[in-house]
Amino acid sequence: MIINPEAGSGRGERDWPAIKALLEKHLLKFDFVFTQRKHHAVEITVRAIRGGYRKIICVGGDGTHNEIVNGVFIQQEVPTHDVTIATVAVGTGNDWAKTFFIPEDYEACILAIKEGNTFVQDVGKVEYFEARVKQARYFANAAGVGFDADVAKATNRLKEDGRKGRLLYLVSMIKTLVVFRSSAAKLQIDGAEHGGEFFSVTLGIGKYNGGGMMQTPNALPGDGLFDVTLIRRVNRLNVLWNVFKLYNGKILRHSKVVGHKAASVRITAKPSFNLEADGESLGTSPFVFKSIPKSIRVVVGADFSNLRLPQAAIYTD
Repeated sequence: MIINPEAGSGRGERDWPAIKALLEKHLLKFDFVFTQRKHHAVEITVRAIRGGYRKIICVGGDGTHNEIVNGVFIQQEVPTHDVTIATVAVGTGNDWAKTFFIPEDYEACILAIKEGNTFVQDVGKVEYFEARVKQARYFANAAGVGFDADVAKATNRLKEDGRKGRLLYLVSMIKTLVVFRSSAAKLQIDGAEHGGEFFSVTLGIGKYNGGGMMQTPNALPGDGLFDVTLIRRVNRLNVLWNVFKLYNGKILRHSKVVGHKAASVRITAKPSFNLEADGESLGTSPFVFKSIPKSIRVVVGADFSNLRLPQAAIYTD
């Protein structure tokens, strides 16, 4: 078990005793460790797999889950889908958990982990630049380019300054909207070229990002493809007037929005776009995104098995 004590404005540390007691109540045997710094969960995951562990439980939010996924891909001991990741969601947004119907109630969540229904989901890989050095990162839920990334960056700065609460993302979105400018960009979506001025680009494996927004409402985490939502240049008032469409799944009905499905996406922009993946602020364009189909095994909630997912498979251990 990897616990992020800072997740969810301190919920990780505050709720751990109750979570631990429930695990013991339901006779689950486990070892646990707390993260101490950014990227620590990546290191812990690599060491755990080298030490023979094949089941990892994340007690954290989307960022902690992202680090564990990256650790699974960095390790060289076993194929990535031989490691099972479960999540007790204690973060602020918990967007990945929403897609997979992970119960918010801790006891129900632990019972789902004990039940052991798993799903082998797709993962995305993005190449980007940081300080002119090419980097790569994996993500299990969604990546945002442009406005989304700038909002995530502003939100993460507030968190680093000690700010807490579920309204941080909304506050950051309004502040970012005042100063953000669209960029002239060229995109290759499975080789097909798209150009113009873009407000944002979202690549979804799951349906949710930004604390419950549905910018890729038709995303399927096991079809081997990203759902790509392009928002062309749009004025600020239009964004504010239509913000509810980000939450009700109707964003693709907007005249400035178009959706695609693709296994690979390339993006160049001037001025450069920023990037976020699973809520983590990364670097700048140009970007290369690639889907890695069916590459991570995750524990899912009971209701997830009732969904009809093309090319998807639910397993019971």
